[in-house]
Amino acid sequence: MSLIGASGKATFDVVATAADVAAFAASLGLAAGGRVPTTYPIRWLTRPEVVDLVRGLAADRPGSLPVHELQTVEMIAALPLDRPLSLKAEVRRTDEIHLALDATVSEGDTSVARLHAVLRLVP
Repeated sequence: MSLIGASGKATFDVVATAADVAAFAASLGLAAGGRVPTTYPIRWLTRPEVVDLVRGLAADRPGSLPVHELQTVEMIAALPLDRPLSLKAEVRRTDEIHLALDATVSEGDTSVARLHAVLRLVP
């Protein structure tokens, strides 16, 4: 059974703690106390809610590994630290070997970031 055209959605809460952001920045070799790295929100795409969506949409290709082919992060506003945020993700199976992931990070009704990724299912 082909999963081309199938999609799934997930919404979950996230928090960018000052400590996590500092550790992420340090792992990139950035100075402590600087701005939040633009790529920081990508770490939330490894959450179980997203992994389960990807796994389900790749079920017809057992043993395949989803590899990032393209990834973008658009920061719309400064990422609030130590405050509750919401991440809404949608994953779509676009063809035989690709998944497209789009996500929005929001604080209340205000979007602070948009994420887009294309994953290739590699055997």
